[in-house]
Amino acid sequence: MTIEAPAAAIDAAAIGAISERLAEPEWLRQRRRQWWARAEATPWPTGLEEEWRRTSLGELPRQAPLAIDAPSVQAELHPDLAAAGVVFGDIRAVASEQPELLQRVIGDTTTLDSHAHFWALAQAVWTGGTFLYVPAGVVIEDPLVAHVAQPGGGSAYFPLTLVIAERGSSVTLLEEVTSPDGEASWFGGIADVRVAPEARVRYANLQLLGDGAWHVGAQRVEVGQDAEVTTLNAEIGSSVTKLGLDLRMVGTGGTSRLLGLLAAGDKQHIDINTVQDLRASHTTSDLLYLSALYDEARAAFYGVTKVRAEAKGTSSYQECRNLLLSPKAGAEPIPVLEIETNDIVRCGHGATAGAIDPIQRFYAQSRGLSADEAERMIVRGFFEQVVAQIHSEPIRERVLDALAARIGSDLEAAA
Repeated sequence: MTIEAPAAAIDAAAIGAISERLAEPEWLRQRRRQWWARAEATPWPTGLEEEWRRTSLGELPRQAPLAIDAPSVQAELHPDLAAAGVVFGDIRAVASEQPELLQRVIGDTTTLDSHAHFWALAQAVWTGGTFLYVPAGVVIEDPLVAHVAQPGGGSAYFPLTLVIAERGSSVTLLEEVTSPDGEASWFGGIADVRVAPEARVRYANLQLLGDGAWHVGAQRVEVGQDAEVTTLNAEIGSSVTKLGLDLRMVGTGGTSRLLGLLAAGDKQHIDINTVQDLRASHTTSDLLYLSALYDEARAAFYGVTKVRAEAKGTSSYQECRNLLLSPKAGAEPIPVLEIETNDIVRCGHGATAGAIDPIQRFYAQSRGLSADEAERMIVRGFFEQVVAQIHSEPIRERVLDALAARIGSDLEAAA
Protein backbone atom coordinates (compact mmCIF):
# COMPACT_ATOMS: atom_id res chain seq x y z
CA MET A 1 0.00 0.00 0.00
CA THR A 2 1.17 3.53 -0.69
CA ILE A 3 -0.10 6.95 0.24
CA GLU A 4 -0.16 8.93 -2.96
CA ALA A 5 0.20 12.33 -1.29
CA PRO A 6 3.59 13.95 -2.06
CA ALA A 7 6.16 13.21 0.62
CA ALA A 8 6.60 16.95 1.10
CA ALA A 9 2.92 17.25 1.99
CA ILE A 10 2.66 14.47 4.59
CA ASP A 11 0.23 15.67 7.23
CA ALA A 12 -1.58 14.46 10.33
CA ALA A 13 -4.01 12.49 8.14
CA ALA A 14 -1.15 10.61 6.51
CA ILE A 15 0.34 9.82 9.93
CA GLY A 16 -3.05 8.52 11.02
CA ALA A 17 -3.29 6.35 7.89
CA ILE A 18 -0.01 4.66 8.81
CA SER A 19 -1.27 3.88 12.32
CA GLU A 20 -4.56 2.56 10.99
CA ARG A 21 -2.89 0.35 8.40
CA LEU A 22 -0.51 -1.11 11.02
CA ALA A 23 -3.22 -1.33 13.73
CA GLU A 24 -1.08 0.52 16.25
CA PRO A 25 -1.93 1.18 19.91
CA GLU A 26 -2.88 4.68 21.02
CA TRP A 27 0.44 5.39 22.74
CA LEU A 28 2.32 4.81 19.46
CA ARG A 29 -0.12 6.93 17.50
CA GLN A 30 0.49 9.70 20.02
CA ARG A 31 4.26 9.35 19.64
CA ARG A 32 3.92 9.71 15.88
CA ARG A 33 1.80 12.82 16.22
CA GLN A 34 4.33 14.36 18.60
CA TRP A 35 7.22 13.68 16.23
CA TRP A 36 5.28 15.03 13.29
CA ALA A 37 4.72 18.25 15.24
CA ARG A 38 8.47 18.43 15.82
CA ALA A 39 9.17 17.87 12.13
CA GLU A 40 6.79 20.69 11.21
CA ALA A 41 8.44 22.97 13.76
CA THR A 42 11.99 22.11 12.65
CA PRO A 43 13.23 24.11 9.67
CA TRP A 44 14.12 22.38 6.42
CA PRO A 45 17.79 23.06 5.54
CA THR A 46 18.24 26.28 3.60
CA GLY A 47 21.57 25.26 2.06
CA LEU A 48 23.35 28.09 3.88
CA GLU A 49 24.22 25.94 6.89
CA GLU A 50 27.84 24.76 6.95
CA GLU A 51 26.67 21.13 6.98
CA TRP A 52 24.44 21.63 3.91
CA ARG A 53 26.50 23.89 1.64
CA ARG A 54 27.81 20.94 -0.38
CA THR A 55 24.53 19.09 -0.97
CA SER A 56 21.45 20.52 -2.64
CA LEU A 57 18.05 18.95 -1.98
CA GLY A 58 16.52 20.59 -5.03
CA GLU A 59 16.11 17.28 -6.89
CA LEU A 60 15.16 15.16 -3.88
CA PRO A 61 12.11 13.11 -5.02
CA ARG A 62 9.76 14.58 -2.43
CA GLN A 63 6.69 13.44 -4.37
CA ALA A 64 7.62 9.76 -4.17
CA PRO A 65 4.71 7.74 -2.70
CA LEU A 66 5.21 6.71 0.91
CA ALA A 67 5.78 2.96 1.28
CA ILE A 68 3.78 1.37 4.10
CA ASP A 69 3.76 -2.32 3.20
CA ALA A 70 7.50 -2.52 2.62
CA PRO A 71 9.04 -6.00 2.74
CA SER A 72 9.73 -7.22 6.25
CA VAL A 73 13.26 -6.96 7.57
CA GLN A 74 14.96 -10.32 7.11
CA ALA A 75 16.59 -11.35 10.38
CA GLU A 76 17.17 -14.69 12.10
CA LEU A 77 17.71 -15.33 15.81
CA HIS A 78 18.82 -18.58 17.40
CA PRO A 79 16.20 -19.99 19.83
CA ASP A 80 18.76 -20.00 22.66
CA LEU A 81 19.23 -16.25 22.29
CA ALA A 82 15.50 -15.66 22.21
CA ALA A 83 15.21 -17.70 25.41
CA ALA A 84 17.85 -15.44 26.97
CA GLY A 85 15.65 -12.42 26.27
CA VAL A 86 17.24 -11.15 23.06
CA VAL A 87 14.76 -9.50 20.70
CA PHE A 88 15.78 -9.15 17.06
CA GLY A 89 13.71 -8.58 13.95
CA ASP A 90 11.34 -6.22 12.19
CA ILE A 91 10.31 -3.33 14.42
CA ARG A 92 6.72 -3.72 13.21
CA ALA A 93 6.59 -7.21 14.71
CA VAL A 94 7.95 -5.89 18.01
CA ALA A 95 5.25 -3.19 18.05
CA SER A 96 2.63 -5.92 17.68
CA GLU A 97 4.11 -8.69 19.83
CA GLN A 98 6.04 -6.84 22.55
CA PRO A 99 4.53 -3.35 22.74
CA GLU A 100 5.66 -2.81 26.36
CA LEU A 101 9.31 -3.19 25.37
CA LEU A 102 8.99 -0.90 22.37
CA GLN A 103 7.08 1.71 24.37
CA ARG A 104 9.93 1.84 26.89
CA VAL A 105 12.67 2.59 24.38
CA ILE A 106 11.27 4.22 21.23
CA GLY A 107 11.02 7.87 20.30
CA ASP A 108 12.78 9.64 23.18
CA THR A 109 16.06 10.84 21.63
CA THR A 110 17.13 13.79 19.52
CA THR A 111 20.08 14.28 17.19
CA LEU A 112 22.19 16.94 15.48
CA ASP A 113 20.45 20.22 14.73
CA SER A 114 21.56 19.90 11.09
CA HIS A 115 19.58 16.66 10.69
CA ALA A 116 16.82 17.28 13.23
CA HIS A 117 14.08 17.64 10.62
CA PHE A 118 14.86 14.30 9.00
CA TRP A 119 15.20 12.58 12.38
CA ALA A 120 11.77 13.82 13.43
CA LEU A 121 10.26 12.93 10.05
CA ALA A 122 11.50 9.34 10.22
CA GLN A 123 10.28 8.98 13.82
CA ALA A 124 6.85 10.11 12.64
CA VAL A 125 6.45 8.05 9.44
CA TRP A 126 8.55 4.88 9.88
CA THR A 127 6.85 1.76 8.58
CA GLY A 128 9.58 -0.80 9.20
CA GLY A 129 13.17 -1.22 10.29
CA THR A 130 15.48 -3.29 12.49
CA PHE A 131 14.97 -3.76 16.22
CA LEU A 132 17.65 -5.31 18.45
CA TYR A 133 17.47 -5.59 22.23
CA VAL A 134 20.22 -7.38 24.20
CA PRO A 135 19.55 -7.86 27.94
CA ALA A 136 22.16 -7.15 30.58
CA GLY A 137 25.04 -9.60 30.65
CA VAL A 138 24.10 -11.46 27.46
CA VAL A 139 27.08 -12.05 25.18
CA ILE A 140 26.31 -12.91 21.53
CA GLU A 141 29.37 -14.45 19.89
CA ASP A 142 28.25 -14.71 16.24
CA PRO A 143 27.22 -11.62 14.27
CA LEU A 144 23.55 -10.91 13.68
CA VAL A 145 22.53 -9.89 10.16
CA ALA A 146 19.52 -7.84 9.08
CA HIS A 147 18.49 -7.16 5.47
CA VAL A 148 16.43 -4.00 4.92
CA ALA A 149 14.95 -3.70 1.44
CA GLN A 150 13.23 -0.64 0.03
CA PRO A 151 10.44 -1.56 -2.40
CA GLY A 152 10.55 -0.43 -6.02
CA GLY A 153 8.25 1.99 -7.73
CA GLY A 154 10.17 5.11 -6.80
CA SER A 155 8.92 5.04 -3.23
CA ALA A 156 9.79 7.01 -0.10
CA TYR A 157 10.78 4.75 2.79
CA PHE A 158 11.83 5.76 6.31
CA PRO A 159 12.91 2.67 8.28
CA LEU A 160 13.89 3.03 11.93
CA THR A 161 16.77 1.01 13.36
CA LEU A 162 16.82 0.77 17.14
CA VAL A 163 19.66 -1.02 18.97
CA ILE A 164 19.61 -1.31 22.76
CA ALA A 165 22.53 -3.03 24.49
CA GLU A 166 22.07 -3.28 28.24
CA ARG A 167 24.85 -3.27 30.85
CA GLY A 168 27.64 -5.76 30.23
CA SER A 169 26.15 -7.17 27.04
CA SER A 170 27.99 -7.77 23.77
CA VAL A 171 26.71 -7.95 20.18
CA THR A 172 27.77 -7.47 16.55
CA LEU A 173 25.17 -6.39 13.99
CA LEU A 174 25.44 -6.06 10.22
CA GLU A 175 22.58 -4.17 8.60
CA GLU A 176 22.47 -4.40 4.81
CA VAL A 177 20.31 -1.85 2.99
CA THR A 178 19.21 -2.35 -0.62
CA SER A 179 16.80 -0.98 -3.20
CA PRO A 180 16.21 -1.54 -6.94
CA ASP A 181 17.98 0.47 -9.60
CA GLY A 182 15.95 2.76 -11.79
CA GLU A 183 13.39 5.27 -10.57
CA ALA A 184 14.31 8.06 -8.22
CA SER A 185 13.47 7.13 -4.62
CA TRP A 186 13.93 8.58 -1.14
CA PHE A 187 15.48 6.43 1.58
CA GLY A 188 15.28 8.29 4.88
CA GLY A 189 16.37 5.59 7.31
CA ILE A 190 17.73 6.52 10.73
CA ALA A 191 19.56 4.48 13.38
CA ASP A 192 19.49 4.96 17.16
CA VAL A 193 22.18 2.92 18.95
CA ARG A 194 22.29 3.02 22.75
CA VAL A 195 25.09 1.28 24.58
CA ALA A 196 24.81 0.95 28.36
CA PRO A 197 27.79 0.87 30.76
CA GLU A 198 30.31 -1.93 30.19
CA ALA A 199 28.53 -3.11 27.04
CA ARG A 200 30.25 -3.81 23.74
CA VAL A 201 28.60 -3.14 20.37
CA ARG A 202 29.84 -3.43 16.81
CA TYR A 203 27.38 -1.96 14.30
CA ALA A 204 28.03 -2.09 10.55
CA ASN A 205 25.78 -0.56 7.91
CA LEU A 206 26.33 -1.70 4.32
CA GLN A 207 24.52 0.69 1.98
CA LEU A 208 23.77 -0.82 -1.44
CA LEU A 209 20.87 1.35 -2.57
CA GLY A 210 19.93 1.60 -6.23
CA ASP A 211 21.34 4.13 -8.66
CA GLY A 212 18.29 6.39 -8.40
CA ALA A 213 18.11 6.50 -4.60
CA TRP A 214 18.52 9.56 -2.43
CA HIS A 215 19.81 8.50 0.97
CA VAL A 216 19.11 11.28 3.47
CA GLY A 217 19.40 9.95 6.98
CA ALA A 218 21.06 10.08 10.38
CA GLN A 219 22.66 7.87 13.00
CA ARG A 220 22.86 8.53 16.71
CA VAL A 221 25.21 6.53 18.94
CA GLU A 222 25.33 6.94 22.73
CA VAL A 223 28.23 5.34 24.61
CA GLY A 224 27.94 4.68 28.34
CA GLN A 225 30.53 4.28 31.08
CA ASP A 226 33.36 1.88 30.20
CA ALA A 227 31.42 0.79 27.11
CA GLU A 228 33.06 0.06 23.76
CA VAL A 229 31.49 0.81 20.39
CA THR A 230 32.68 0.38 16.81
CA THR A 231 30.57 1.60 13.90
CA LEU A 232 31.23 1.02 10.21
CA ASN A 233 29.45 2.79 7.37
CA ALA A 234 30.22 1.28 3.96
CA GLU A 235 28.67 3.63 1.39
CA ILE A 236 28.63 2.04 -2.05
CA GLY A 237 25.19 2.56 -3.60
CA SER A 238 22.74 5.47 -4.10
CA SER A 239 22.81 8.50 -6.34
CA VAL A 240 23.09 10.95 -3.44
CA THR A 241 23.93 10.20 0.17
CA LYS A 242 23.65 12.77 2.94
CA LEU A 243 24.36 11.23 6.34
CA GLY A 244 24.63 12.82 9.76
CA LEU A 245 26.47 10.82 12.44
CA ASP A 246 25.91 11.95 16.02
CA LEU A 247 28.27 10.26 18.50
CA ARG A 248 27.80 11.04 22.19
CA MET A 249 30.38 9.88 24.72
CA VAL A 250 28.29 10.22 27.86
CA GLY A 251 29.97 7.75 30.25
CA THR A 252 33.40 7.95 31.87
CA GLY A 253 35.92 5.59 30.31
CA GLY A 254 33.92 4.89 27.14
CA THR A 255 35.65 4.04 23.85
CA SER A 256 34.43 4.52 20.28
CA ARG A 257 35.79 3.85 16.81
CA LEU A 258 33.98 5.31 13.80
CA LEU A 259 34.97 3.69 10.53
CA GLY A 260 33.89 4.55 7.00
CA LEU A 261 34.47 3.10 3.53
CA LEU A 262 33.18 5.07 0.55
CA ALA A 263 33.48 3.70 -2.98
CA ALA A 264 31.71 5.86 -5.55
CA GLY A 265 31.64 6.23 -9.31
CA ASP A 266 29.64 7.76 -12.16
CA LYS A 267 28.14 10.98 -10.76
CA GLN A 268 27.53 9.76 -7.22
CA HIS A 269 27.56 12.35 -4.46
CA ILE A 270 28.31 11.41 -0.83
CA ASP A 271 28.27 13.96 1.97
CA ILE A 272 29.02 12.89 5.54
CA ASN A 273 28.64 15.07 8.64
CA THR A 274 29.99 13.77 11.94
CA VAL A 275 30.09 15.08 15.48
CA GLN A 276 32.22 13.31 18.08
CA ASP A 277 30.80 14.83 21.25
CA LEU A 278 33.02 14.00 24.24
CA ARG A 279 30.88 14.79 27.27
CA ALA A 280 32.53 12.56 29.88
CA SER A 281 36.07 12.27 31.23
CA HIS A 282 38.67 9.69 30.21
CA THR A 283 36.88 8.78 27.01
CA THR A 284 38.49 7.83 23.71
CA SER A 285 36.99 8.45 20.27
CA ASP A 286 38.76 7.86 16.96
CA LEU A 287 37.34 8.28 13.44
CA LEU A 288 38.76 6.99 10.14
CA TYR A 289 36.86 7.53 6.87
CA LEU A 290 38.35 6.51 3.53
CA SER A 291 36.92 7.13 0.06
CA ALA A 292 37.88 5.94 -3.41
CA LEU A 293 36.27 8.11 -6.06
CA TYR A 294 35.95 7.19 -9.74
CA ASP A 295 34.54 8.99 -12.81
CA GLU A 296 32.76 12.18 -11.70
CA ALA A 297 31.96 11.07 -8.16
CA ARG A 298 32.30 13.57 -5.34
CA ALA A 299 32.65 13.16 -1.58
CA ALA A 300 32.35 15.76 1.14
CA PHE A 301 33.18 15.30 4.79
CA TYR A 302 32.50 17.84 7.55
CA GLY A 303 33.58 16.41 10.88
CA VAL A 304 33.52 18.08 14.27
CA THR A 305 35.29 16.86 17.39
CA LYS A 306 33.80 18.60 20.41
CA VAL A 307 35.48 18.26 23.82
CA ARG A 308 33.28 19.64 26.57
CA ALA A 309 34.68 21.66 29.47
CA GLU A 310 33.70 18.95 31.95
CA ALA A 311 35.39 16.17 29.92
CA LYS A 312 38.88 15.71 31.37
CA GLY A 313 41.67 13.46 30.12
CA THR A 314 40.07 12.59 26.79
CA SER A 315 41.73 11.25 23.65
CA SER A 316 40.28 11.79 20.18
CA TYR A 317 41.29 11.89 16.54
CA GLN A 318 39.53 12.18 13.20
CA GLU A 319 41.03 11.31 9.84
CA CYS A 320 39.44 11.54 6.39
CA ARG A 321 41.45 10.43 3.35
CA ASN A 322 40.26 10.53 -0.25
CA LEU A 323 41.75 8.75 -3.25
CA LEU A 324 40.84 10.44 -6.55
CA LEU A 325 40.90 7.92 -9.40
CA SER A 326 39.73 10.27 -12.14
CA PRO A 327 40.59 13.88 -13.06
CA LYS A 328 36.87 14.69 -12.73
CA ALA A 329 36.42 13.17 -9.27
CA GLY A 330 36.47 15.51 -6.30
CA ALA A 331 36.63 15.54 -2.51
CA GLU A 332 36.23 18.19 0.15
CA PRO A 333 37.25 17.02 3.63
CA ILE A 334 36.81 19.58 6.41
CA PRO A 335 37.78 18.58 9.97
CA VAL A 336 36.94 20.89 12.89
CA LEU A 337 38.07 20.83 16.54
CA GLU A 338 36.11 22.53 19.32
CA ILE A 339 38.04 22.13 22.58
CA GLU A 340 36.64 23.69 25.75
CA THR A 341 39.26 22.36 28.20
CA ASN A 342 43.05 22.26 28.37
CA ASP A 343 43.03 18.92 30.21
CA ILE A 344 43.25 16.52 27.27
CA VAL A 345 45.50 13.61 26.37
CA ARG A 346 45.15 14.03 22.61
CA CYS A 347 42.89 15.80 20.12
CA GLY A 348 43.79 16.05 16.46
CA HIS A 349 42.76 15.59 12.86
CA GLY A 350 44.04 14.78 9.41
CA ALA A 351 42.53 15.20 5.94
CA THR A 352 43.88 14.45 2.47
CA ALA A 353 42.60 14.29 -1.10
CA GLY A 354 44.71 13.31 -4.07
CA ALA A 355 45.48 10.93 -6.90
CA ILE A 356 47.55 7.77 -6.70
CA ASP A 357 51.24 8.48 -6.21
CA PRO A 358 52.87 7.96 -9.66
CA ILE A 359 55.87 6.29 -8.02
CA GLN A 360 53.60 3.84 -6.24
CA ARG A 361 51.80 3.07 -9.50
CA PHE A 362 55.10 2.68 -11.37
CA TYR A 363 56.45 0.30 -8.77
CA ALA A 364 53.32 -1.87 -8.93
CA GLN A 365 53.49 -2.05 -12.74
CA SER A 366 57.19 -2.84 -12.60
CA ARG A 367 56.21 -6.03 -10.77
CA GLY A 368 54.35 -7.21 -13.86
CA LEU A 369 50.87 -5.79 -13.16
CA SER A 370 48.81 -4.00 -15.79
CA ALA A 371 47.69 -0.42 -15.16
CA ASP A 372 44.21 -1.60 -14.08
CA GLU A 373 45.62 -4.34 -11.85
CA ALA A 374 48.02 -1.90 -10.24
CA GLU A 375 45.20 0.53 -9.52
CA ARG A 376 43.04 -2.18 -7.98
CA MET A 377 45.90 -3.35 -5.78
CA ILE A 378 46.60 0.18 -4.56
CA VAL A 379 42.94 0.85 -3.79
CA ARG A 380 42.68 -2.43 -1.90
CA GLY A 381 45.74 -1.52 0.12
CA PHE A 382 44.29 1.93 0.80
CA PHE A 383 41.05 0.43 2.16
CA GLU A 384 42.97 -2.13 4.23
CA GLN A 385 43.40 0.47 6.99
CA VAL A 386 39.69 0.10 7.74
CA VAL A 387 39.19 -3.49 6.58
CA ALA A 388 41.80 -4.68 9.06
CA GLN A 389 39.69 -3.26 11.87
CA ILE A 390 36.62 -5.34 10.92
CA HIS A 391 37.20 -8.21 13.31
CA SER A 392 34.14 -10.23 12.29
CA GLU A 393 35.10 -12.52 9.40
CA PRO A 394 31.55 -12.80 7.92
CA ILE A 395 31.12 -9.03 7.95
CA ARG A 396 34.55 -8.42 6.47
CA GLU A 397 33.85 -10.85 3.64
CA ARG A 398 30.46 -9.28 2.91
CA VAL A 399 31.89 -5.78 2.82
CA LEU A 400 34.75 -6.87 0.56
CA ASP A 401 32.33 -8.60 -1.80
CA ALA A 402 30.28 -5.40 -2.03
CA LEU A 403 33.35 -3.26 -2.65
CA ALA A 404 34.42 -5.58 -5.47
CA ALA A 405 31.51 -4.32 -7.58
CA ARG A 406 33.17 -0.91 -7.62
CA ILE A 407 36.93 -1.46 -7.35
CA GLY A 408 37.33 -4.85 -9.01
CA SER A 409 37.70 -8.48 -7.97
CA ASP A 410 40.47 -10.44 -6.26
CA LEU A 411 39.74 -8.70 -2.97
CA GLU A 412 40.78 -11.79 -1.05
CA ALA A 413 44.30 -10.50 -1.14
CA ALA A 414 43.27 -7.62 1.10
CA ALA A 415 41.63 -9.80 3.75
